[in-house]
Amino acid sequence: MKDDDRSITLTINLPKNMGDINTLTELCLAFTQRCLEAIIQSLDDELLKKRPKGWRCVGKRWRTISTRVGDIRIHRRLYVKATKSKKQRGRFLLDEKLNIQPQRRVTHGLLKLMVAAAARLPFREVAKMLEEAGFPAVSHTTIHKEVRHYGLLQKKELEQMRDILFLAGKETGEEGKKKRLPILFLEADGVMIKCQGAKEKKFELKMGVVYEGWEKVGAGRKLKNPRVMVGLFANGAKFWETFTAALARIYDLEDTLIIINGDGASWIQDTAKEYFPRSIVQIDRFHLARDLRLAMGKPAADRLLEILKKGKLKVFIDTLVSMEPCIPGEKMKIYKKLCNFSQKYPEHLLDYRRRIGYEYKGIRLYGMGIAETMVDKKVANRMKKRGMRWSKEGAMAMAGLLMLKGNGQIFTWLDAHTEEDIQNPVKKWRNIIKNKVTVDPESPLRAKMPVLNTGEPWVQVLREISRIPFTA
Repeated sequence: MKDDDRSITLTINLPKNMGDINTLTELCLAFTQRCLEAIIQSLDDELLKKRPKGWRCVGKRWRTISTRVGDIRIHRRLYVKATKSKKQRGRFLLDEKLNIQPQRRVTHGLLKLMVAAAARLPFREVAKMLEEAGFPAVSHTTIHKEVRHYGLLQKKELEQMRDILFLAGKETGEEGKKKRLPILFLEADGVMIKCQGAKEKKFELKMGVVYEGWEKVGAGRKLKNPRVMVGLFANGAKFWETFTAALARIYDLEDTLIIINGDGASWIQDTAKEYFPRSIVQIDRFHLARDLRLAMGKPAADRLLEILKKGKLKVFIDTLVSMEPCIPGEKMKIYKKLCNFSQKYPEHLLDYRRRIGYEYKGIRLYGMGIAETMVDKKVANRMKKRGMRWSKEGAMAMAGLLMLKGNGQIFTWLDAHTEEDIQNPVKKWRNIIKNKVTVDPESPLRAKMPVLNTGEPWVQVLREISRIPFTA
């Protein structure tokens, strides 16, 4: 046995009548609680003997910590610097040793269960469920606080990933391990969330889903390797920058044809093409059919859709425009919206398969339109229904956790983030930029400029400069 090993003896008094398995389970849980408290107390005693030079113990302070085996009470020592100064800042060596964060009551095991449940249920229901299941009583405000903390931490990581690509010019992901695919499918949609305590009544959460095609499952099929991106973004450009940075970690998109499907929003139909030049954009079939039927009724809309299905784009647009005298006044707004879209983006009206065929490089192609279902399942069920209202910070945090949940990453991500916060990325960016310095005078001419693929106004000037041919 090593010199620093210690043994702890605990006495267990077993009742004469053990009862059933449930009674024994509760007895073992109670024993585990006492055992954990005893181990922690023993560790605090050892830290007293090995305290840093110049620090003295000035007493003990109680603290309650919620774990998967129940609440435990620890009585740990407070230390201060042995100086004559009146302004002394204390420290708990035990907290530092066990990485017990200040003002954080829940241990990581219970935290994972709590946060994962909160991504599915309202905070009050999660608190009630945990208590009824025999876990320590945790208030809904504590659950809300933890969800916000980790959700905003996820948001910071996404912003850091985006800035490393678009500001520092450094591609993330391991070179050589990125997937190179002939075609990739991307869908985008937005969902309006009611705002809480702000001037705006609603704000839009933007969501994207990317997948590699379809694979057969019995008589049907399912999406191949789907991944979602959800968040509250200042504009469409920020959404596409973040989504592009996330995709760049997994895929090498240089030779990939990207099919983009979405509703008529300009942040999809206009902005997406700026970030994916080698792409085909189409309007979502569900949204197009819905708006046509709302504007002119089902029989006329179905006839127009049949014309479009045959690839007669000019006939479709001319027929749509000619129907204006037949449109009722209350339907005119949505009709005008359809006409304007058709004349502005005529090439987006056709199904992408009309442009590249029903098979592409050996891959069978099918209709798109999963984004609406994804929004309902991944976002609306948790954030929109039951009359919920959200603050912007709360919505950002929950959107981040819903994204992790949708990608099946919530537990692994929480396991990788047991620290209080992520490190300040400024030093990392400086190192990245420093490491990119090269003595090769031609290397800057070969470098990629991801920022030139953004939709920011000032980028238009940079884009033109980048096209000027270099002459020695």
